[in-house]
Amino acid sequence: MIAIIGILLCIHISTVHGACVSDSDCGVFMQCVGGACVLNNQGCPICQPGQVCVPPNCVAAPPIATTVAPTTAGPTTTPAPSCPAGFSTFNNNCYMVSFPGQFTFNQASDFCAQMNSRVVWFDQSNVGTFGSELLFVNGLALSRGVRTYWIGVNKQFGQWVYANGSPAIFTNWRPSQPDGCCGGNVTCVLVNYVNTLGQWDDAGCGDLWSNPQGFVCKRPL
Repeated sequence: MIAIIGILLCIHISTVHGACVSDSDCGVFMQCVGGACVLNNQGCPICQPGQVCVPPNCVAAPPIATTVAPTTAGPTTTPAPSCPAGFSTFNNNCYMVSFPGQFTFNQASDFCAQMNSRVVWFDQSNVGTFGSELLFVNGLALSRGVRTYWIGVNKQFGQWVYANGSPAIFTNWRPSQPDGCCGGNVTCVLVNYVNTLGQWDDAGCGDLWSNPQGFVCKRPL
C-alpha cells in the first residue's frame, strides 16, 4: 500500500513540477534521473550550455519554435481627385476660361465638349451657392483677361435652361434683360456685355459682337 502511494505521489510531482518516473515523461534530449528530468549526456562528454547530447557528440541545441503574429497591412489611401491641367477648382467642380477672342456659342460648346466639359452652368441648390459660384466664375474670367463670355444658359421652348438640362431657377439678368434683341436665334446668354458685374444679356448664339467674347467651361471634379 505504501509503494502504491509513493508511485502516485511521483506521478503527481511529475505533472506539476516537471519531475518524472521514466524518460518518457521528459522532453527531447532529456532523461529521468532520480525522479527529475535532466539533460541526457550519456554517450557524450560534458556538453556546454546551448548544446545537447547526440551520441557520441554534443551538438547545438535546436532553436525554440516561436509563433509570429500575422501582420496586417495598413489601409490603402486613394489620392484625392484633382482637376485636369488648365482647370481651376471651386466647390468640387473644375473651371477653364478661354483666352480672349471672338467665339460664337457653338464654338464654345464644341471646345468645352472636347475637354469633357460643358459651357458653364450654375449650382441651383440655393441662392447662396448660386451667388458664390457666379462671383467665382466672373472673377476667374476677368483675371484671365476675358470680360465678356458665354455661359451655358439656353432658351428652349420659351424656358431658360442650363447646359446640364436643369431649369435656370436663379438668374442674374441685367435690368431690361432678356429683351430678345439682337441677332438671329436669340437663345443664348453673354455675361458682362455692358459692365463687369457678372450680369446677363440674351444674345444670338451664332453672332459675334463688338466686344471680344470668350467662354468658361465646367466639369465635375
